[in-house]
Amino acid sequence: MSSINRPARHRRRGPDRRPLLVRWFDDARVHRRRGARRRRLQRHVHVGAIAYAPASIVLTMLRKRFGLPPWLSVVIASGAPLAVAAALPPRSRTRYVGAGMTYMWLFKESWELPAEDESTHRRRLHIDYPIRVDSVLGGGTPPGQRLQRLRGGEQVTALDIAVSVIYGSWFVPHVLLAYVLVRHPKFLPRAAGRLAASYHLTTPFYWFVPTAPPWWASEQAGRMDGEVHRVVRHVVCKVLGRPAPGGDEKVPGNPWGSMPSDHISSAAITARGLMEVNPALGAIGWLYVAGAAFAVVYLGEHYVVDVIAGLVVAEIVHHAEPLAAPFVRAVAWTLE
Repeated sequence: MSSINRPARHRRRGPDRRPLLVRWFDDARVHRRRGARRRRLQRHVHVGAIAYAPASIVLTMLRKRFGLPPWLSVVIASGAPLAVAAALPPRSRTRYVGAGMTYMWLFKESWELPAEDESTHRRRLHIDYPIRVDSVLGGGTPPGQRLQRLRGGEQVTALDIAVSVIYGSWFVPHVLLAYVLVRHPKFLPRAAGRLAASYHLTTPFYWFVPTAPPWWASEQAGRMDGEVHRVVRHVVCKVLGRPAPGGDEKVPGNPWGSMPSDHISSAAITARGLMEVNPALGAIGWLYVAGAAFAVVYLGEHYVVDVIAGLVVAEIVHHAEPLAAPFVRAVAWTLE
């Protein structure tokens, strides 16, 4: 047999003349050493995660007391979901629920923190570019402004209430994740990862391109002839029997997180997943996306360009998943 056709190991070291039993013992010893190194790494990760998870959450929640800037708070908080996952039993529902809840807390913080320094954030605020884009898309007038003209004033209608219910159903993708957790837990990591990515890819815009929503641009900055209102606020007051809100009412959280729409990005990636399961379910999912898109524009929460950007984010997540999979598997292996 030519040496060219022999295995590379044979050409480098010559034939392995060890008895078969010796080779078995040697291979077993190598595997034990590798297993021991992995177990030590997992123990270190587990202990570090147990310490880091609560510490990062506490530091982020008490950031003002410690004088931490918002960007550093986000950096510290970003490791919390992985730390919670590493601290809990592998492949368990407890891990999935714990990591999921911690991630949604992280997203909330990432959404709110850019506006914590209100004066600085206000100076960087973009108001006009989405109005210009939507004016082109709407044939001279933003579609949201056209829709609110059809409302005929600030009187709350049955349509307002119905559309507000659709807008308030942002948690539908999370309900579907809960179903997957109960019935098909082996599919949950992929589904949850896609949904988390569709949320988190929207957060850089809140930091670097803060954009006023239509209702704020109209009510606070006088754009669009002041014709666009935050309909959801009026609906809530109507349903709960509260007095109508004033124009200078303080808005909790981040009032300038219009671009892109995380409502649409999360709904679209969920519809994508339903299409993979069943085309009929996918059609229902895309009908929900269409309803949510109409709702956010009609209610003055988002521009059409925000909706388009949300759809683009979902498509990026869908097409980038195969590229990210090796890295995700490596992280998962470390946490197992």
